[in-house]
Amino acid sequence: MKGSYVLFFVMVVTIPVFLAINAWQANVSGALRNEIRRLERAQENLVEKNMTAAAGVANLLAIDRLENDAVSRLGMTRMRPEDVTLIVMGGDDHGQ
Repeated sequence: MKGSYVLFFVMVVTIPVFLAINAWQANVSGALRNEIRRLERAQENLVEKNMTAAAGVANLLAIDRLENDAVSRLGMTRMRPEDVTLIVMGGDDHGQ
C-alpha cells in the first residue's frame, strides 16, 4: 500500500516537470527557428550585395570603359600601328 502512494506521488510530481521541460524545449526551438530565419535573410542580403559589387567591379574593369576613361580623363589615345617603332638590340643577324 505504501509503495502505491510513493508511485502516485512520483507520477504527480514528474508529469508536471516533464510538461514544463517540454514547454521550455518548444520555446527554445521556436527561438532558434526564428534566429535561423533571421540569419538566412541576412545571408540572402549579403549574397545580393556581393553580386551587385561583383557586377560593379566587372563594369569598372570593362575594356571599353577603361579606354573611354583613358581618353576622357587622361587625354590618351589608342596607338596606331604606324606609331609603333620596333627596335632590335644586339643579337645575331639570323638570315638577314
